[in-house]
Amino acid sequence: MRKSIYILLLFLQCTLAAYAQDESTIREVYVQAENDYQIGRIEQARDALIAHLGQFHGNMRQNAFRLIALSYLARFDIEQTERYATMMLQENPYYSPSSNDPLAFSDIIANIKAGMTATITTASSQAESLAEVPVPTTLITAEMIKTSGARNLQEVLAAYVPGMNIIDCDDDINIAMRGIYSNTQEKILVMLNGHRLNSYATNTAAPDFSISLEKIKQIEVLRGPASSLYGGVALTAVVNIITKKGADIDGLQAMAAAGNHGQVKADAILGKHYFDLDMLVWGSLYHCSGEKYDVTNERSRIDESLYGMPVDHVRIGHIGNHPSYDFGLQLGYRGLQFMYDAHFSQVAAPFTVASMALSYDYDRYRTFNGLKPGFSVSSRHADLTYQWSMFNVQWKAAVTYDRSDLTRYQVINDEPMPTLGLVLSLPEQMTKIFEEYGGIYRYVNGQEQDYGAQLKGNYSYRLGDDHKGNIGFGAEYAYFKLDDNRYQIGYDFERTFPEEPILRNEGTGREYSTNTYLQLKHQWHSLILNAGIRYDHKIRYDNTKIRELSPRVALIMLRPKWNIKLSYSKSFVDAPYIYRKANLLSTLMLASGSQQTGSGSGHSVNYDALNLSPERVHSIQLSFAGTNWTKGLNFEINGFYNRASNLILTSILDYENVSKNYTCGVELMASYKQPKFTADWNFTWTNTFRANLMDFGLPDDLKSLTSINLDANNNTPAIMSNAVLGWQFTPRLKLHTHLLFEGKQTSYNTDLVKAVQTSGSLLSAITYSSKGMYKEAEEAMNSAKATASELIMHKEMPARVIVNIGGDYTLGPVTFGLNVHNLFGTHYYRSGMNTNLIPQKGRWVMGSIGVRL
Repeated sequence: MRKSIYILLLFLQCTLAAYAQDESTIREVYVQAENDYQIGRIEQARDALIAHLGQFHGNMRQNAFRLIALSYLARFDIEQTERYATMMLQENPYYSPSSNDPLAFSDIIANIKAGMTATITTASSQAESLAEVPVPTTLITAEMIKTSGARNLQEVLAAYVPGMNIIDCDDDINIAMRGIYSNTQEKILVMLNGHRLNSYATNTAAPDFSISLEKIKQIEVLRGPASSLYGGVALTAVVNIITKKGADIDGLQAMAAAGNHGQVKADAILGKHYFDLDMLVWGSLYHCSGEKYDVTNERSRIDESLYGMPVDHVRIGHIGNHPSYDFGLQLGYRGLQFMYDAHFSQVAAPFTVASMALSYDYDRYRTFNGLKPGFSVSSRHADLTYQWSMFNVQWKAAVTYDRSDLTRYQVINDEPMPTLGLVLSLPEQMTKIFEEYGGIYRYVNGQEQDYGAQLKGNYSYRLGDDHKGNIGFGAEYAYFKLDDNRYQIGYDFERTFPEEPILRNEGTGREYSTNTYLQLKHQWHSLILNAGIRYDHKIRYDNTKIRELSPRVALIMLRPKWNIKLSYSKSFVDAPYIYRKANLLSTLMLASGSQQTGSGSGHSVNYDALNLSPERVHSIQLSFAGTNWTKGLNFEINGFYNRASNLILTSILDYENVSKNYTCGVELMASYKQPKFTADWNFTWTNTFRANLMDFGLPDDLKSLTSINLDANNNTPAIMSNAVLGWQFTPRLKLHTHLLFEGKQTSYNTDLVKAVQTSGSLLSAITYSSKGMYKEAEEAMNSAKATASELIMHKEMPARVIVNIGGDYTLGPVTFGLNVHNLFGTHYYRSGMNTNLIPQKGRWVMGSIGVRL
């Protein structure tokens, strides 16, 4: 018995000695890692700790998690920082950062403790929680995108962002924010990892199928003007697309899908992380022949006394004769990141140009550079970004290059239009051809190149125990040029008029812009002041200069379960280059037409009309948000007032700063997250109480007949709401539903048929008067007055509910999916600027099969 006790004691002694030796060894590993971290060998310290993570215990394990998180923070990897900081708090929920910890780390710990692990970088160019951002912000995650069943970025934004609604301008995929929109998507800044995607020529970045949804980690949407940080184009909102990293994929994901109406879709994404090298490669293709739509019952939308529907069927949702695609590569090494992206999109308009919206025979029209009629963009984007820390300042430098081929190929009418040449004062030969031939179209094309460079810095400070903050600053340079411009008018479906050299030469040009910004974020206890200002200086192609100051100020009261924000901001967007050039080309063409026809109508080049001014918006917002009032429930209530001025409207040929839009509204958002059920809901009430929706450039004695000042929502429902629901029905089966409600809408638009008649009568009156034929001139003027009173189309669109459903079934590495859009085949219309009512898609079904390796 005594011998057994001696043996047991000897065994325990050996075990304790071995444990002490192991404990001493693992402590040495930690001490060495801490020393490496202090002298800047950050990767070595991090890798050593991760390799021995299972051997740490107690306080040393907590300290190891902390040091790993700090190592990732030093390399600006916020996702991994949050991950290991969360593990540290699981070890010790009562951990409090010390004064030696970086302020960014202290903020991350505070956010995790408050249950707000999601951070965004768009609002202040630094990582911060949703509660701290100075303006109302919507965060859309990759899981939310999948749950929505959305097919493109436009549908994602419309489902989750209050205040955004789909606008149909016939030949472009468009979206409006709080009732402000244009012919194309040019009022909202769209970025990819903080780099501008909007064209410098058109200000457009269409949220279409050329932006792959599979590569997206999250979408950060700033609701409201944001020029204080992002300058022009950030007029009503900013959409920043954050791509995934190779570590998020860690393998290969591929998906193929097909559906009715000729839908074919393919996606593939490859991601890997090797030591400090992160790689992501993606590719996406989408093609669709469109839904065949019978227009024989659409004849009531037009004036049949002048024009009819030449073709009985059109195609809704037609992509064009080439598929849309998005291919890209992203490489990251420590603080260095490179991205290359190539994408192409084409949208074939179902109807002819502008408010006539007549059917046409798509297949009869010729191709230009392989493209049939439609609005298409082919782009190449490359950027190189480097982040580093020096003198307690986090720096970020970037250079960018973009090259785009822009085409707008619009059909005017299949049938002859004898009044068109007269209205536009075109040469006599051209006018006679329009009297005899149909198949009339317009082709505009140009190649754009953009070069950019930017430098940004963020300095964090602490003043005692009560005050801390951040000062952000930066500068940017951009160079843009448009070359090889083409502008052609065609007829008889395939023939073209000789291209005017003056149009080709005058269409090209280059512009330069520089900017600098400064912003302050200061926190005192629970009160945050966030203020910023940006100065933009631009030299236009004609050497005129644009100078804009964009201020922003916000006060935030931050509490553990709620926050309240009050903000003011002013934003601007310069008139698109293509609009300013169009004014020049149209005046030159009109002057040339008058000279050749000898009409004596007095057309001359009015250069004052070319000087379009920037569009501007002033906005005040007040919001209240609650976090985890009930487990998993977050909500936000936001009230806004927008005062927009100098908005650009399109007349028959040119563009003018004649519109305004004063709008107020309320936005509600709520999300409820549980392991097996998620719900995201939003509601928007919008009221436009002062607006100038359109201007026709008519004489003063005719303006009073047109009811120009329409103080009402235009193509924007007063009430709209979305609910996106997801159920994890079984471990393998997930179901989702998207419910959309849009209240009654009214469309106010120019009746182009009446505009042509009015302009024709006015020209006739001028001509008769110049020849002394006063009786005929009076009759022509009376005809102009009669049609002028009918220039504005006023059409109602009833309220509707659209139901989308879908589901995914996972079997090992394979996932089968099914999505049904507009389940009940609801028939409804949408409209946009200078656009007649456009019928929308019926029931669309798509099935998919995906694999993950």
